[in-house]
Amino acid sequence: MPLFGFALLIFGITGVGLGQEISFEFDVSLDGDVSATHVFGLHAGALQGLDQYDIPAPPPSPSAPFFIYLAMMDPPAGLPNQWLHDLRPPEDLVNDRVELWQMGLASAPVGATCTIRITETQPGLAPYDLDFFGPGASFNKITVPGTFSFPVTSTDLDFFWELQLADQVAVESVSWGGVKSLYH
Repeated sequence: MPLFGFALLIFGITGVGLGQEISFEFDVSLDGDVSATHVFGLHAGALQGLDQYDIPAPPPSPSAPFFIYLAMMDPPAGLPNQWLHDLRPPEDLVNDRVELWQMGLASAPVGATCTIRITETQPGLAPYDLDFFGPGASFNKITVPGTFSFPVTSTDLDFFWELQLADQVAVESVSWGGVKSLYH
């Protein structure tokens, strides 16, 4: 077994490899208007930052009632930081156990109810937790597939999707006699 795989086993991260891919797609609706579908997640061929898996969001239509986009944490210089797709390498999640994607909501009417529908487009093998948080949305554990809503509190808001590897701790049942034998 390679040394990296052995290290993963020691820390209880079984079933997660460097080839682990998982992605989600979501759309947002406000007062009957629905956004384009956005995609975020992990892809084996992706690089951290800009690559062929990241698709820029087209500029918002002047008649669009709101605008949704993904924003990279370290955006490429000279380009608008507004994306339809933001895919990253699986190593980022394996190394840190958590990965964040920023989502912007612009020009939304204050007081409207924002509804997000999310599905898993590329199911992953390892258990994970997906959270969504930001102004008005507090910190929500998301069940995928699912739908959730929150009030729009400002015309320009930033939210975050947080993908975290779920804890995988091996549990071994040991009798009292087995525990006592450790101290003899």
